[in-house]
Amino acid sequence: MLHKHIAFAGLAFAALALLPATSALGAETKPHVDASGENMQPAYPTTALPNRERGAVIVSAEVRSDGTVSKVALRQSSGFADLDNAAANAVNGWKFVPASKDGVPTDGWTSVQIVFTPPN
Repeated sequence: MLHKHIAFAGLAFAALALLPATSALGAETKPHVDASGENMQPAYPTTALPNRERGAVIVSAEVRSDGTVSKVALRQSSGFADLDNAAANAVNGWKFVPASKDGVPTDGWTSVQIVFTPPN
């Protein structure tokens, strides 16, 4: 029985070797934040100061093929509306490296986490 499994595994490997090789042109990438320095951490909202609110927000962004944002959606709330809104508004204005398919920029979704801590 062991020989049958080994033979089957060998045939599966041989079949994979016959598939056409995929080049970088067949690669797909997801959009990601442009790290060139244009994107800034959003300012801590003044409305959050009295209660010294803190938390992490995860914002999903639909990134166009030119790297701009077409939509944002709150994926995980910090528990505070003012922090959530500040994060969403900031990401909406950020620049991203767009997704690509076969070497061509395309639209795609990504998520970004922003952490707010009150100033000292």
